[in-house]
Amino acid sequence: MVGKRNCKLIASLFLLLVFAFNSSVVGQVRGQRLYELLKDRKKMGELLKYDGTRYVWWAPDGASYIVFEDKTCKRVDAVSGEKSPFFDDESIIVQYNKITGEEKTNLPFRRFSFVHNDSKIKFTSGNRAFFYDLTSKEMLSFLRERPIEGVRGRIYYEEYSDDLKYRAFTRDYNLYYKDSRDREHALTTGGNEDLRKGFPDWVYPEELDQYDAFWWSPNSDKIAYMQFDENPVFKYPIVHDVTPKPRLELESYPKAGENNPIIKFFIVDIKTGKTIEVDTGDLLDVYLMRGQWSSDGKEFYYQRLNRLQNKLELFAADPNSGKSRLIFTETEECYINLDYDMRFIKNGARFLWTSERSGFKEIYLYTASGKLIKQLTKQKLPVGSILAVDEENGFIYFSGYENRGLETHLYRVKLNGKGFKKLTKGAGTHRINLSPGGKYFTDSYSSFYTPAKTAIYRGDGKFIRTIGETTVTDEFKNLKLIAPEHVVIKAADGKTDLDALIYKPAHFDANKKYPLIMAVYGGPGARMITNRYVMHGRSQALAQLGFVVMSIDHRGVSRRGKAFETQMYMKLGQIEVDDHAAAVKWISQWPYIDSTRVGIYGHSYGGYLTVMSMLKKPDVYHVGVAGAPVTDWRNYDTIYTERYMRRPKDNPDGYEKNSAMNFVDGLKGKLSIHHGAVDDNVHPGNSVQLLQALLQKNKKFDFMLYPEQKHGIRFKRYGEAIVEYFIEYLQPEIP
Repeated sequence: MVGKRNCKLIASLFLLLVFAFNSSVVGQVRGQRLYELLKDRKKMGELLKYDGTRYVWWAPDGASYIVFEDKTCKRVDAVSGEKSPFFDDESIIVQYNKITGEEKTNLPFRRFSFVHNDSKIKFTSGNRAFFYDLTSKEMLSFLRERPIEGVRGRIYYEEYSDDLKYRAFTRDYNLYYKDSRDREHALTTGGNEDLRKGFPDWVYPEELDQYDAFWWSPNSDKIAYMQFDENPVFKYPIVHDVTPKPRLELESYPKAGENNPIIKFFIVDIKTGKTIEVDTGDLLDVYLMRGQWSSDGKEFYYQRLNRLQNKLELFAADPNSGKSRLIFTETEECYINLDYDMRFIKNGARFLWTSERSGFKEIYLYTASGKLIKQLTKQKLPVGSILAVDEENGFIYFSGYENRGLETHLYRVKLNGKGFKKLTKGAGTHRINLSPGGKYFTDSYSSFYTPAKTAIYRGDGKFIRTIGETTVTDEFKNLKLIAPEHVVIKAADGKTDLDALIYKPAHFDANKKYPLIMAVYGGPGARMITNRYVMHGRSQALAQLGFVVMSIDHRGVSRRGKAFETQMYMKLGQIEVDDHAAAVKWISQWPYIDSTRVGIYGHSYGGYLTVMSMLKKPDVYHVGVAGAPVTDWRNYDTIYTERYMRRPKDNPDGYEKNSAMNFVDGLKGKLSIHHGAVDDNVHPGNSVQLLQALLQKNKKFDFMLYPEQKHGIRFKRYGEAIVEYFIEYLQPEIP
């Protein structure tokens, strides 16, 4: 028989258990609710309200911008904020209705573009394109050609000549144009999937940002175009087998060390149909790209990059003969980072160029013949990109980076190299939108601990007025989220400073132990950390489930100079793995981190880094989730891989040391691999090869294949699986 005293003790223990259980349930519900809330972009937009204007659409005068308001377009004075009508709406509506037979009572568009030296506007509606002359108030309309989808969902329509008399387009890998009477003319013949004329392949847009493949001359009398000969290129089989009758897709995909497409430039005369080939020299083991006409149409510029990507040549071709002249040559020890900062000034007599030849990206001024006039910047920021040129007052406006690349700012310098000035204030990220000519600019600013706000400034940096800012609602404040902590740690070499962000769950208790998750990407040049407002997002959401989440910028990221970036050269999968492991060991010294429960996850290169970390650092990581991982760089494309690794024959040791299959013996923890079944970027064969190697060593792992998914896996299950895997095997405590 139990005595009264024992009964009271049992009753007390029961009440404590009930209280603990209820607290656990409440904590669990709160953590899950915060996680779901932070993933909901719509709801977060209600909790972090942005009032006013975030992005300004500048008018050609450079002194006003355009807003769509009350079903019409209004001009807003940059200084006063005064609004006035931008169009004669009735003129546009009447002519639009006459052409289409519709009965619109308001403007038939919300967006448009300025064309023909800003004298006309272009807008689209349905399958028609419209051109409205702002002076004569006359409107032209053309039926649009059938759009074509390219790499990364890029949609291609027709391109209009500068005088708007002609429109060129591609169909079935040939180039055509139509005249003002809608008559069609073929500019090329014989095009097919392996001989693309005016339409790019896969690898050029993906790795060189070369999406365009034909260009109208400014005189509207010629078209220059690229021809992609894919016949020498390896065809990777992609199988679409979600139906009883599978479909086989053969993708032209040049793998590291294998044949690239053969590229040629041609120039065709619109009236005569005469076609000449541009003399570009040796066509093997080079990349031809970045076509651009001179302002007077007398020359066609292009760039030639060698196979190892450490020698870049700028050429100008005669459009009548095809003969090329070399303007200058740029060389680097490792590789050249390409950009779009070539800008002509003074009617093409001079041009601006950016280069990392000094070790930091700087701006240089050249004559059209290729003679260096002057290096205009020597700040070692480095420079980001040229944003605008004010030729009237002689200023160049450009972005640049400070504080180990954490901060983005706006600067200007004169065309003679004098008058350097930093125009933005406040440590953080400044996203700049300059008006034409640089008369004014908007600065959308935020930092780790300051929500975004936008203001207008004069070209000299003088503040005018705030036009938009974030309101942090009481409801968001009541979530009691902990701001991510920015820390500076040491790399694996024990010397180099690296930036890191650490997220903790709301109501964090320093007396408890938390599992750690490393959220990674890790590619050469790719950054994870910038000084901007990041109170919400994926890492913050994941932390609410009871994890500490950490990201770092390893040695080899951009914005810290070329020597810093090229530390990964010829040895992918080594330095970034070591630096992330060093970060885990550093934070594991903190009393609230449980170093026996450490996870890591990432997608694409992040998937590769996850796999390599799980295999090479089994005593550091216990759970990993890898999405679409490269597992051997001999599987990936030429341009990206060889830029950082050279060809397999040039660097056999580096390729062996970066292959995941050579480290499968090291797997101890729980590894989950996810891949899209029709991934045309990182092919599923990467995961298949890893699975085979793991199975041959009788290693346990989990694998999920997503039917009809490419590199970006769109199934909701993918995101859920990542979270569930970490909860199951890292077992976080209730927040």
